[in-house]
Amino acid sequence: MRRSSGIKPLPFLLTVILVAFSAGIVGLLLGSVFGGAGSETTSFGLQEKLVDGKAETTKKIAAIPIQGVIMESMGAGPGTVSQVKNTLKAIKKDENVVGVLLVVDTPGGGVTASDRIYHELLEFKKETGLPVHAVFLDVAASGGYYVAMACDHITAHPTTVTGSIGVISKFFNFSEAMDRVGVSVNVVKSLNSQGEVSFKDIGSPYRPMREEERELLQNLITEMWERFAAVVAEGRRGKLTAEQVRKLADGRVFTGKQALELKLVDAVGYTEDAYAEIRKAAQAEDAKIVSFRKEPGLAQLLGFSVSSQEFDLDSLSHVGQWLRSQSGFLYLWSAGGL
Repeated sequence: MRRSSGIKPLPFLLTVILVAFSAGIVGLLLGSVFGGAGSETTSFGLQEKLVDGKAETTKKIAAIPIQGVIMESMGAGPGTVSQVKNTLKAIKKDENVVGVLLVVDTPGGGVTASDRIYHELLEFKKETGLPVHAVFLDVAASGGYYVAMACDHITAHPTTVTGSIGVISKFFNFSEAMDRVGVSVNVVKSLNSQGEVSFKDIGSPYRPMREEERELLQNLITEMWERFAAVVAEGRRGKLTAEQVRKLADGRVFTGKQALELKLVDAVGYTEDAYAEIRKAAQAEDAKIVSFRKEPGLAQLLGFSVSSQEFDLDSLSHVGQWLRSQSGFLYLWSAGGL
C-alpha cells in the first residue's frame, strides 16, 4: 500500500492561490510606489502620466484639467481649486517643467472658485516665468473662460462653445405650491436698526422676493459682472478694449470660430495644435506632455470598497454639486435651464 505524499489537493490549491494573490498585492504596491510604466509619483502624491511625446524626454509640459463644474470642494473629495493648487505646487518643484497647458472643458462654476484659480495661475506665472496656455474642448464658458484669462495663448476647437461672460444667481420660490398643500414656514429673524424687516432671509424659497431684495442682489451681481469684464479686458489686453469686452459680456456663447473672429481666443485648432504652440512658447520642441492625477489609495489598488459607503459618498457629491450649481453667485453657463 502506497503512502500519501502529505499534500492534500484542496489545501495545496488554496496555498497556490494565496501566494499568487500575495504576489499580486506586492505588484500593485510596487506599482503604486514606483509609479508603474510611463509614470512617476511626485512628492505631493500626484501621479505623473505621459500624454504626448517620448517618455525618455527630460523637459515636460504639465497639462492641467479644468473640467466639470468649478467648485471649492466636491462632496468628500477635493474640488477644482484644491486640485489646481496642488498640481501647481508640485510642478513648481520640478525644474524639468517648462510650461503649463490648461485643458478646459467646463461650463464654469462658483464666482470665488473661478477667481481663486485665476489668481493662483497669475501667481504661478509671476513666480516661475513659465508660459501658460489653454486649449478649449467642448465647453469653456463663463468661469471656464474667466480662468483662461490668466493664459498667454488660447486655442479653441472649431466646435468649442465659449463666452457666456456674465453672472447668474437663482432663487427658487415654492410659496404658491406650499399654499396649495397648506404648508407654511415660520421664520424668526433679526430686524434692522429701525426695528423693521431685514434682509436676513433674502432669497428664501418660501416666499416671493421683495423688490428691495431684488435690487440689492442685482447690485451685487452687477459688481461681480464688472469684475468679470475687467478680468477679460486685462487678459485680452492689446486684442480687445474694455468697451469691446463689455459689449460682448451679455452672456452670449460663441463657437470657436466666432470667438476667434471676436478676438476672444488666439487660434482655432485641435489639441495637437495646442501642444505645438505651448512647446514653441517654452522653446522645447521635443518636450513631452504629462498630466497629474491623485495617486490611488490601497483600497482602490486592491479593488476593495464598501458599496453602501461608496454609493452614499458618490450620491452626496452629485447632490452637492447640483445644489451648488443652483444657488449662490455663479460664473456659470446654465445651458438648458440647469
